[in-house]
Amino acid sequence: PVTLSIQLENVTSTRIQFSWKPQGGTGDSPYTVRLLGKSVEMEKRILNETSAAFENLLSGHQYQISVDVSTCSKNASTSLTVQTAAEVYSGTTRIINEVFSSQYQNKSSREFMEFEAKFITEVFCLEILNK
Repeated sequence: PVTLSIQLENVTSTRIQFSWKPQGGTGDSPYTVRLLGKSVEMEKRILNETSAAFENLLSGHQYQISVDVSTCSKNASTSLTVQTAAEVYSGTTRIINEVFSSQYQNKSSREFMEFEAKFITEVFCLEILNK
């Protein structure tokens, strides 16, 4: 019986590139390759080659890729859950309603960690309110 194994080649914030290898038996093409997002099939391709790339994906999202092949009236299938990279934004924030403490310069200080937790909570709450 044939088995398939998926190898990730490249994952970015908007692209998943991968290949697969049939092992044992003969992995006769064509291969059916699927992209699922939240259990919904987003794309399906019938391919003769053993590599594919899905593009224009959302950053920081989980997708499931699957490959199926039929050989000698037997089906072989494999799938893999992949998360696209999150986009990273860089910026600065000026905080005017907090007195600066020199302990904030030490990221392992208790004061910094408490301030950071409070800041993240408040930004997260603002994000929810603005949705």
